[in-house]
Amino acid sequence: MRVKETFAKSVIHYHDHAYSTNWDINLYRGCEHKCIYCFAQYSHKYLESDQFFDDIIVKTNVAEALNTDFSKRNWEPRAINLCGVTDPYQPLEKKYELMPKIIETFIRHKNPMIITTKSTLLMRDLDLLEELNKSAFVEIRVSASVINENIRNKIEPLAAPTIERLEMLSEITKRGIDTGVLMMPIIPYLTDNIANLSNIFQISKENGANFIIPAIMHLRGETKKNFYNHIDKLFPNLRSKIEPLYRGAYVDKKYLKNFSEKISLLRNKYNFYNKIKKREHPKKEIEQLNLL
Repeated sequence: MRVKETFAKSVIHYHDHAYSTNWDINLYRGCEHKCIYCFAQYSHKYLESDQFFDDIIVKTNVAEALNTDFSKRNWEPRAINLCGVTDPYQPLEKKYELMPKIIETFIRHKNPMIITTKSTLLMRDLDLLEELNKSAFVEIRVSASVINENIRNKIEPLAAPTIERLEMLSEITKRGIDTGVLMMPIIPYLTDNIANLSNIFQISKENGANFIIPAIMHLRGETKKNFYNHIDKLFPNLRSKIEPLYRGAYVDKKYLKNFSEKISLLRNKYNFYNKIKKREHPKKEIEQLNLL
């Protein structure tokens, strides 16, 4: 793996599609977790490398640049997602410790924050997140799609074990911080079985998650080719089942309908209906994903 340090002039980015919010910050570009379905691989095409998992760019001055962005006259507190195309708590964060400085900057400016992660390293910063939550809302979203560790090790090799990710939600919710589970992406014929889905619902419920948002894998652009290359090596009999479902980037509608019915049954079984609090911030910036 190659690591390149860089300086950023500005770190808050706006995008029209409200995925959690319309705003995000990427303190890293590239990700060590090496998830075989990663949708963000396209982002390195515009940089000096197309090796999303092997060439990691670190914005070492991200907290200082963020403070400058927050200090601009036209900035009003808006929910910002960390991160848009990478994980803020990927393994390199142990070395660079960028997130504590970022959270401190959010505290200084009383700006709301949403974090999405597959890592338990977030627990290192829980005291700071609790402090921020006193003046501006904080929401922690754990990405979790498979309980079986043999499968998880193959498709998300450097992410934290799924059970550990879900169990840390209990301590976070005790601090009064909202939590949720992004059960995505679900891979047809691999992680879509009812036993796996049911386990995630049950463990999420037991650990106090406020909501759970399931979604089937999308295969856009280069992601499709890279995904199938991995599948051919890791699960050689699976491609013949998955490929007919993806004539384009999105899964077959009949399959999606059946999946949605499974999710409805699980919501009823576990009495797990999303409890997403209304925010006192512009609706556009905190629009949630459509729920199944």
